[in-house]
Amino acid sequence: MDQALLKRLEVFHAAAELMHRYQALVDAKDVDGLACLVTDDVELVRVQGNRKGREAFLDLYREFAASDVELAQHMLTNLQVSPLGGERYQVDACFWVITTHRTGEARQVWGRYRNDIVQADGEWRIAAKRISVTGIAIVPEDALVPADVTSFGTLPRRVTTTEHGGERVR
Repeated sequence: MDQALLKRLEVFHAAAELMHRYQALVDAKDVDGLACLVTDDVELVRVQGNRKGREAFLDLYREFAASDVELAQHMLTNLQVSPLGGERYQVDACFWVITTHRTGEARQVWGRYRNDIVQADGEWRIAAKRISVTGIAIVPEDALVPADVTSFGTLPRRVTTTEHGGERVR
């Protein structure tokens, strides 16, 4: 097999594994685990502001872990890996996350990641993480059905009272 192709496949697989581990650790609110995935000088870029360094990066996830999020489930798609020169690679992907909150509602957040990854001490690590949120949708508690309801067939109908005293059937 062509060595260049083999290297591309190896890096693509490593990038996919790294992104999936990142999302699983965020979902689990495992800040210590996330610390192992990033370089000492990792850069984090978000519309809310930039951060540099492992501790500054982890502060975002400490905030998330302390938030009212009860459950988070990230999904990743459209992964692309491009060489940046040397042993640095750019990893682009789309993400979608659903979170449930102590207040009862759920949120859907979607957007794009643009990460730089490098090998350090034989492990692939995130050297730069750019998170671009495209949209956020709030799903009110009264729009959610219990998790034990089948996802196919007839869904339970709910009758709720509107703020004006009328009834609404869902």
